[in-house]
Amino acid sequence: MSAKLDSGISRRRFLISTSMAATVGLLAPRDLFAQDDGLVQTARKTAAAATITVQKLRGNVSVLMGAGGNIAVLPGRDGKLLIDAGFAGARSKIADALASISSDPIKHLINTHWHFDHTDGNEWLHSAGAVILAHANTRKHLSTTTRVEGWNFTFPPSPPGAIPAEVFEDESTQRIGHQQGAHS
Repeated sequence: MSAKLDSGISRRRFLISTSMAATVGLLAPRDLFAQDDGLVQTARKTAAAATITVQKLRGNVSVLMGAGGNIAVLPGRDGKLLIDAGFAGARSKIADALASISSDPIKHLINTHWHFDHTDGNEWLHSAGAVILAHANTRKHLSTTTRVEGWNFTFPPSPPGAIPAEVFEDESTQRIGHQQGAHS
């Protein structure tokens, strides 16, 4: 049996190093490694400080990345259509990124689901002019107190402006930017 690991470190040195690291981890004060915030608060803080990048996809479709769930953007004569809202704390950066795509007003927002990284920005986007569309379950979760044990967080009901005004149960067909005489 070889006395060396593939990286060129002897087993003895590897065992000593890992033992020392484990000892430091066990003896260090718990506060050294503790986080003050949970997952939700940390995600919101991280998103507020993140850089938003605009990635052009196909045709007029772009995606904003960097502040929570990605936000798809389709500008057009009926105003911008957004798929998901990102985090409210990234509002100014998201607004700047949207302005860099086009000067079209924000008119439509579709929430893919209720999770906070997709709906946290609903209220400001609604105040900017967006009509919010989502599945009935999304509206239900945003309208009531919702506990997520895995995240150790209880979401309070969202403010009225953040609640989807239009809902569907099974499916919904939207015609946005539809040209007269065209068929889709």
